[in-house]
Amino acid sequence: MKNEALYQKYRSQTFDEVVGQEYIVQSIKNAVRENKIGHAYLFCGPRGTGKTTMARILARAVNCEHKENAPCGECENCKAALEGNHPDIIEINAANETHVEDVRDLIDRARLAPMMGKKKIYIVDEVHQLSSSAASALLKTLEEPPEHVIFVLATTDPQKLLKTIISRCQRFDFSKVATDKIKKHLLDIASNENLKLEESAALKIAQLADGGMRDALSMLEQASSYGNGDIKEKDIDAIYGLTSTTEKLELLQAILEGDLASLLERISLYEARGIDITRLTSDLINALKDSVIYTNTKKEALLRSINVTQAEDLASKIKPRQALSMIEELMKARELYKGSQSASNIFEVTCMKLLLNDTEEVIEKKQVKKEKKVIEEKKEEVQKEEIVYEEMELPKPIIEEPKLTMDFILGLLVQCDKENKSKDAEKLSTLVNGLVTDRYIAALKQSKLMASGNDCMIVVTPSQASANNINEAKMNQELYEYLYENIELDKMVYALSEEEYKEAIEAFKERRASGNLPEAITIEKYKKKEEEKGEEPDPEEKLKDLFGKEGLLEVHD
Repeated sequence: MKNEALYQKYRSQTFDEVVGQEYIVQSIKNAVRENKIGHAYLFCGPRGTGKTTMARILARAVNCEHKENAPCGECENCKAALEGNHPDIIEINAANETHVEDVRDLIDRARLAPMMGKKKIYIVDEVHQLSSSAASALLKTLEEPPEHVIFVLATTDPQKLLKTIISRCQRFDFSKVATDKIKKHLLDIASNENLKLEESAALKIAQLADGGMRDALSMLEQASSYGNGDIKEKDIDAIYGLTSTTEKLELLQAILEGDLASLLERISLYEARGIDITRLTSDLINALKDSVIYTNTKKEALLRSINVTQAEDLASKIKPRQALSMIEELMKARELYKGSQSASNIFEVTCMKLLLNDTEEVIEKKQVKKEKKVIEEKKEEVQKEEIVYEEMELPKPIIEEPKLTMDFILGLLVQCDKENKSKDAEKLSTLVNGLVTDRYIAALKQSKLMASGNDCMIVVTPSQASANNINEAKMNQELYEYLYENIELDKMVYALSEEEYKEAIEAFKERRASGNLPEAITIEKYKKKEEEKGEEPDPEEKLKDLFGKEGLLEVHD
């Protein structure tokens, strides 16, 4: 008995057996049933998605003797086609027969009437590999085709074809087969073949196949040989140099906990095992993406790469904004792999960067916490002093906490617009991204410009303490002068915490809807140093000011 590979054994033989190309199947079935077959078809799409299979089914259906059930698989034409010896179905691989002589020979034979069926069908695979002269010869036949001939052209690279060829064909674009459909098909085949296939292993094969059913079946066969008919997820990891989901999550945990030694040790082991770094990077991106999705939706059905328990655990350790920032860095690294000889080095540096950035964020949080503690202690001291002042009937000391009122913030927002924000953002970017770093730059770096008007800017800081620091009178004046001197930005800066800004925007929307917004506030800016200096007065005038014009002092030349 012939020993067939799984992808050959389970190649679709009828329209109903085709997986994942529903609209194409329906269109061609209807055309066959209603006898509206075109003279030329172009099947485009990634490899392994069923282009050649669909071409063969179409060829059998056209010559089938039972139109309502074509291809029936029982008539003489269907049997001859299935056995591969139908004289009117000719397959050509353009990768091997690229020359103009090959195409001219095809054209000469095409003029002959069908020997067995109603139509002669030419299936030209990888048609984009035809030479320019061969493509031109084919074009002439497509312009004036014999009535009894149908051409089915298949290609993974349609942009390389002559536009005139494409315009003379009915084009069908085959899409990648969905992961869940590949997984189900693999489980069905495993059941037919008496193979033990873990569902998680089927999912991993489907993901690796990247939409190609043929690749998925080849992987299944390879895994079956490796596991002797018992296919587990760990077998797929071992064969294709992958890490388990647990290992990926442990790697992320090492980054989030700032455990550099553990991180470097893991990456070294991956390199020794020959792990596919590009695939690992993509898997980390998917895990972080699932974490963000689950945090915001709490829907298990939307998870793709990790289960709900893993998503909850990861979400408890990382905030969505931080996860998205990590995803961005990993995506940059994945692009760098393409032009590098050592993807592992890029991956290692990227992970170290993520770890150190995360560590700095932890330190900053601790610093904010420390600041809050100091403020609380100061408040307690003042409260104790208040008791003493009350007993002595003296005025109470004032605790200065620079915090803006809601009406004032709304008045600022009323005067803000997109044009001002765009211009000011560009100026600030030049300053913040420069080589100089000082306390003003540090304050600006941890702030985000959210709105800008004619004489003010509103920035958002990560904490109330940071906002208070910028709004404090002395610091605010110094920051104003610093911006004016360095980038000629003549605007006052007002800082809000994230919570304050959120409340302000909600209030703005409500009051705008009710037509109850305040008037735009005109800001009285600080005097700039040169204005304070003014022009140096004339010495004579200065003396006159001191002693008077009619005084005893006379000024001589």
